[in-house]
Amino acid sequence: MNGSTYRTSTAGKHLRYLWLHTSLSLVILLGAILWVSPGYAAAEKNDGANKVLRTGFLQRVFYDIDPRDAKAALEVQSREISRSLGLNTPPQVLMFADMTAMTDALRLGELELATMPTVEYLRIRDSVPLIPSFVAASNNGQGTRYVVIARKDSGIRSFSDLKGKVILLPPMIRHELSHIWLDVLLMKTGKGNRDVFFKQVKESPKVSHAIMAIFLRQANAAIITRAGLDTSRKLNPQLETQLTVLTESRNLSDGITCLIPTTPEKFRDKLSKAIFRLNDSSGGRHMFSIFQSSGIAPFKPTFLEGLEELLLEYNHLKLKVAKRK
Repeated sequence: MNGSTYRTSTAGKHLRYLWLHTSLSLVILLGAILWVSPGYAAAEKNDGANKVLRTGFLQRVFYDIDPRDAKAALEVQSREISRSLGLNTPPQVLMFADMTAMTDALRLGELELATMPTVEYLRIRDSVPLIPSFVAASNNGQGTRYVVIARKDSGIRSFSDLKGKVILLPPMIRHELSHIWLDVLLMKTGKGNRDVFFKQVKESPKVSHAIMAIFLRQANAAIITRAGLDTSRKLNPQLETQLTVLTESRNLSDGITCLIPTTPEKFRDKLSKAIFRLNDSSGGRHMFSIFQSSGIAPFKPTFLEGLEELLLEYNHLKLKVAKRK
């Protein structure tokens, strides 16, 4: 995070890639759908025999899921969507190596549907026509909340008390928003660089591992998801009396799926209905369980507010810090 600037479309062009947490299933299933034929409007005149539905997804989202299991689930659901759209040819499941490749495809007009980290959507929304349409249903579609936790009997009562302590962070590849939030907390309270303020900063691969480390006094504090903490407390009520939340983030949207306005409205409506039907189908629910998601929800503009505010605050604070040097 040192020296980085996170920009929305109104603040500039440069932005590091962020990856998803609760929206993992959306990234994989709804990565992109495109047609082999020259375009949907032209192909619509045919009987559907020559149209091929190709579903793309981001290769790097397979952080803790066997790619073979993911691909098998995707192929099944892609066939269902393809049939519901009246296509007679088998769909293809493709991989996008990175967001640059997906953005290039969007600019070339090759995609009918695209899922991306929300922060990427904020970067390109003024230059690439998109219709934000779907989000993961977890947390009522509002994204992820992060908390800083510590033991109640540790004497740590606030974020400032963590000076010289050991803190655990979730993996950057899946939870970079939590790392941005931590840097905002440090700059906001004048604590400076994380390597200076904390004794040690380590990554913990799972929420359960981080909680156990705090419980066993192997670390002083940890950043985890609010959903992960709530689930752990239900499974082990003892945690309610032994752990305390020092501070909590706003809801941070971590993934969004967009339709493309250049495609016919009739097609967009059919595709939207097919996607929402996954919530009610046994195959769709099975796929969501594999990808650790509760389903798909319609997008609302208010879902962006927490992330937009965080990025603006990060940029503002970085500028203030730079001016003091």
